Amino acid sequence: MLKSGLLGNKNSTSFNNDIVDCASCKLGKSKTLHFPLHKTHTTKPFEVVHIDVWGIAPANSHEHYKYFVIFIDDFTRFTWVYFFRSKSEVFPMFKALLSLVETQFSAKIQILQSNSGGEYMSNEFQFFLKSHGIIS
Repeated sequence: MLKSGLLGNKNSTSFNNDIVDCASCKLGKSKTLHFPLHKTHTTKPFEVVHIDVWGIAPANSHEHYKYFVIFIDDFTRFTWVYFFRSKSEVFPMFKALLSLVETQFSAKIQILQSNSGGEYMSNEFQFFLKSHGIIS
């Protein structure tokens, strides 16, 4: 592009960063992309738990599971994955996780962060969260 005159002086045969300051060119030449460090604002486990549902799977598992739900603790990054057959099973899966957290870790989930998908927004699910003091 330099020789064709699209980038500065076409008589110049060397690439000079002073002439062309192209962010895309520099990014294209870089070996790896810079990823900012994750800066969590949580100070203890289970302050924030992230939830996401994946599915419908393109092929059923041998147990005929079509979906999975993933729970990630923001502080520890510890992850739980539950497999299921219908989206209506998300709420019971959350209740199972909540029970596990309360009995095995003597802790309470304070915030449940989701993408506000329909499986989390039912009146029953929202009432349950409010009655347990969990912000969604």
